[in-house]
Amino acid sequence: MSKQYKKSLVPMTALKIGLCMLVAMPMHATAQEQPSQSPAAQNGEASQNELFDELLSSTEPSAPTQTEEPVATPEPATSAAQPDPTATAIDEVLPTIAAPQKSESTQALKAPPSHAQIEEVVVTATKRAENVRDIPASITALSGEELEQRGAQDTADIVKLVPGVNLTSTGDSPARVTIRGIASDIGTSSTTGILFGNVSFSDGYAPILSLDPNPFDMASVEVLKGPQGTLFGASALNGAVRYVPTLPRFGQYEVKWFGQYTSIKEGDAAPTYGAAVNLPLYEDSLALRVMAFDRIAPGFIDNTRIPKKDTNQTDQKGARALLGWHPSEAWDVLLTTAYQQTKLQDVGTADNDQGRLVTNDRARVSPNTTKYWMGDFSVTYSGEWAQFVSDTSYIYKAGNNFFDATSRTAGKNPPLSLIAQQYTGDSDTFGQEFRLVSVDNPDSSWKWVTGVFAWQQSLRNKLTVPLAIDVAPLATILDALSLTPLSSLFSETGSPIVVQTAADVRIRELALFGDLTRRLGDSVEIALGGRLYRTSSGGQNVQSGVYVLAQQGSSPYVVEGEVKEKGFSPKASITWHINEDILAYGLVSKGFRVGGIQTGLTSSIIPSTSPKIFKSDTLWNYEAGLRTQFLDNTLRVDLTGFMVDWKNPQSLQPDASGLTVFITNVGGVKSRGGDLSVQYLFPWQGLMFTTAVSYADTVTTKDFTTATGDVYPVGTTWPLAPKWQTSSNLSFMRPIGDWTVGGFATYTTLGSAVPVFGGHKVFGYKQVDLQLSVSNEQYKWLPQIALIVNNLTDERGLTNAFTSGIPTPELAAEEYYYITPRALTLRLSGRFGD
Repeated sequence: MSKQYKKSLVPMTALKIGLCMLVAMPMHATAQEQPSQSPAAQNGEASQNELFDELLSSTEPSAPTQTEEPVATPEPATSAAQPDPTATAIDEVLPTIAAPQKSESTQALKAPPSHAQIEEVVVTATKRAENVRDIPASITALSGEELEQRGAQDTADIVKLVPGVNLTSTGDSPARVTIRGIASDIGTSSTTGILFGNVSFSDGYAPILSLDPNPFDMASVEVLKGPQGTLFGASALNGAVRYVPTLPRFGQYEVKWFGQYTSIKEGDAAPTYGAAVNLPLYEDSLALRVMAFDRIAPGFIDNTRIPKKDTNQTDQKGARALLGWHPSEAWDVLLTTAYQQTKLQDVGTADNDQGRLVTNDRARVSPNTTKYWMGDFSVTYSGEWAQFVSDTSYIYKAGNNFFDATSRTAGKNPPLSLIAQQYTGDSDTFGQEFRLVSVDNPDSSWKWVTGVFAWQQSLRNKLTVPLAIDVAPLATILDALSLTPLSSLFSETGSPIVVQTAADVRIRELALFGDLTRRLGDSVEIALGGRLYRTSSGGQNVQSGVYVLAQQGSSPYVVEGEVKEKGFSPKASITWHINEDILAYGLVSKGFRVGGIQTGLTSSIIPSTSPKIFKSDTLWNYEAGLRTQFLDNTLRVDLTGFMVDWKNPQSLQPDASGLTVFITNVGGVKSRGGDLSVQYLFPWQGLMFTTAVSYADTVTTKDFTTATGDVYPVGTTWPLAPKWQTSSNLSFMRPIGDWTVGGFATYTTLGSAVPVFGGHKVFGYKQVDLQLSVSNEQYKWLPQIALIVNNLTDERGLTNAFTSGIPTPELAAEEYYYITPRALTLRLSGRFGD
């Protein structure tokens, strides 16, 4: 942690300090480790330089500070004079970054440590490069190198390492990340934003897919807790998960690769492999970095009705490319593109909660295919007083999800396939941001970020519930006879449609944002920020099918509308550097999420009726934290307390069958809790222990009545909101001769929760993960070899559950979603280049 000190004004003192500085300076320190010289030292007389040289020639140099596990090599794609603080130009986790500059006197008088320290981490979550421990907010940064060592392949492998964050999904909706108990329902937009750099992948509502990039060749993954509305708008109501890719490195040729083979207990086995290449195209001004991977996640659920073993295999392919151009000291250009396709062969649902990985309720497979393509073009100009950044992005997403839902209406072990849910949709999203970022200046008491943001998403989403009966070409005949009302009752293949909703909507956001920080004295900083926004969300929802005809008297039935809103999301914080080892902060921030036109419909078997629109919801976060370091920065203890007040949360209300749903605003929610983390670097080389605990009590603040008429009083626990989560990790990295041996042991726990009000309990499980690796840098051709065991104890934890509303409990079908059983992975990886 940093503390600002004033320079001495006494000339003799300055001369003594300069002598001490030169005596203490390491002879072979890197550019990052050398203390900055004062103007007097740079422009001194020749006689003084000779005196200093004579003094240094008789002085033994001190060893530079070392860190045991470097996270990444700093290779900013900007000028050497001023690193780019934007997320598209210096999104790297850097090793042993010096804290914000102190005066030359302090640096000279403090000798460098003689042993390893916990390394500092720089992030760009605030759209400028800052030490993560100096930011008054809860941010966890996981390095790409660490995630690769763990063999991480998806979001589930990442969020389990961050207490207070969990992941859940069902067979008929994308996965959703929850932070501090503020969970979103299926069919609504996520309360947690997912970002690739600064580009948001969130859907306004009715989500098509969730961003799940392979973490291979990522610089870092940042998890931001609490509202991020000031800088990221409506896409991050209560936090964000931000994937930061490794940037092109100028003047360097590099190849890195990996291949791993995973075998799952009671499941299948399959390989995954990938490679990344960094190509210097022209001197030190043009470079291209390309990554591609092909992943097969083995299945482990057996469908005994078909029958077919290990049906829930996932096939995933993807690539990304980053082209960096540095034409001059002032200009930087970065073009990023990424593509990914994911095919789930069959939904991974079991029909029991006894840990048996089988289902007998589905006579058809339920495949799911999603894909996305994104492009981002960033231009940065570094001036003397500020950086100007233009960031332009485009994203296309598409998905097709078929789900056999017969058991939801016919009960357990249905004799025939009767009914299904089919989700199809695609979207186009454009974003443009212009921002100014102040240049870091240790002599200035001010720093700031300001900008303008425009965003538009066109989304087309269709839910069809057809009967498993084909009467083709009846629909074609009816259409040819111009009997349009009747033809809307049949699918293209001739299956009778029970119900269908087709949404065609457009969401827009226009915003001005800014964040201003002022340093008061030597140790206090006050920051004020906010986002002034205007949103519009609307279009039409075309409802059709036999059910709609019977209920509304016509098919199709069209619902149209638009929600226009404007508001201000403020943010304020105070940071107090009590001393060099203790920092305290307080934070107040607000987030928001857009409303829109109703995408569902009302069933006649429930007492509630669906509104034509649903409103935006807002969230206030109050947070205070304490960050400390002891034992010469080998022990860190951090404590954070928070209270979240969520108003008018958007909620998806299903009928008893679960086939018809609608979105509405309900009641309110509060979450109170805290985070505690401890990190200790042992005196023994390369041995590190970290542990973190998160507690969140998330409950309703008003009586809540569901669409089916069930009433839940104030104080009812909010769905998907576990109270306790923990993560502990013991890691080591030690040279033995020419070999390096490393590994880790991780223990995580997740408290229990319910997926819906009154639902079956889920979560409530623990996991043990182990890894052991060996490598030899003397033989560049020899890969690093790692053996990884995830879920060592073969825990059968539940991530979600669904029970159909059939009145007779004995007949009601149940769906359970399990975490991956024990998985054994052999991983080979290597790196070549300059």
